[in-house]
Amino acid sequence: MVVQYIYFAIAIVGIIIFIFLLKRLFKWLQSKIGKLENNIFFSNTKFAQFFRFITPRRERHILSFLLRLLKISIVITFLIIYLPFLFSLVPQTKKYADIVIDYIKKPLLFLYNGFVGFIPNLFFIIVIFFVTKYLLRFLKYVTTELEREAVRLDGFHADWARPTFNLLRVVIIAFALIIVFPYIPGSDSPAFKGVSIFFGILFSLGSTSAISNIVAGVVITYMRPFKVGDRVEIGETVGDITERSLLVTRIRTMKNLDITIPNSSILGNHIVNFSRHAQDIGIILHSSVTIGYDVASNEVVKALINGAKKTEFVISDPVPFVLIKSLDDFYVNYEINAYTKTPEKSSLIYSMLHENLKNELHNAGIEILSPHYHAVRDGNVLTVPPENIPENYVTSGFKIEKKG
Repeated sequence: MVVQYIYFAIAIVGIIIFIFLLKRLFKWLQSKIGKLENNIFFSNTKFAQFFRFITPRRERHILSFLLRLLKISIVITFLIIYLPFLFSLVPQTKKYADIVIDYIKKPLLFLYNGFVGFIPNLFFIIVIFFVTKYLLRFLKYVTTELEREAVRLDGFHADWARPTFNLLRVVIIAFALIIVFPYIPGSDSPAFKGVSIFFGILFSLGSTSAISNIVAGVVITYMRPFKVGDRVEIGETVGDITERSLLVTRIRTMKNLDITIPNSSILGNHIVNFSRHAQDIGIILHSSVTIGYDVASNEVVKALINGAKKTEFVISDPVPFVLIKSLDDFYVNYEINAYTKTPEKSSLIYSMLHENLKNELHNAGIEILSPHYHAVRDGNVLTVPPENIPENYVTSGFKIEKKG
């Protein structure tokens, strides 16, 4: 009996020595980690490119945390294994040793039996994984060739290739997960089902607008109303398309403002694409001026066309042209139309065009009647170009009668 108690005391001393040595070892490792100046695991490798945000200081914190976690795990594992042996040395505590051993054996046997039973399902999951992986690779190869136009399909545009692949990838992965789900350990347990229902309800309640944006993004993709780089007008927003995704479209305005528009809003608005035909025949920029009735139309048309031709970024073929929009009460409304192949510079072109039109009209001695001018006249002189007044025209006089 005395010998057993001696062994018990020696075993307790062994625990103390083990914990003391373990503490000294991890304290030494912590000091080595604290002296690190460069990354060890996150150095200049492909793995490090993905974790560029992990600086040497952050890596030291991560290693220190992992070291403490390892220390705690070793202590717990040692006690779980060592305590039954310690209790078995003394008759009074031997029954507790058997209880502890049973506690340890049950989860281990459960894990073992679960793993052995999971092996057939594991092979099924591996097969589904590799089938999905190589199917996606094949689809990516095909869509890449379609995008490069190395392979052509009637009615399938090259800019459809990438979004089509993204949609197919989501569908294939979702289908693979549905097939694999019943073979995941614990998938039929009430807890697993409860968590699945919770996330399903959470997703359905919180993603209504997201789903509508995704559907609108898919519709917009196959409508092809614009592409990245096009100058467009969506609602009241005018700018260049910088990014297009399933959820949103980003536009950079002429003032360098970045505007994010949900795809559902785009689908509900009219879309004006200034760039679609710009490189073919050009788009027409137009502006209006109002000139009095006393100026000959041919002089106005000549001045307006000369001003348009002197404007930078206005192409000479097709030639600019003028439309007489209306004959108003105070003036004639002329509209100058000019072609350009650089719609992204429309603001600058309009500025230069207006300056050239003003200068040409002033050089020709033509007054722009905007804003309105009110003239005081007796109605006897005709307000027509001088060369159009009849030779024998005589202004009529006034007849004033005096009563009583």
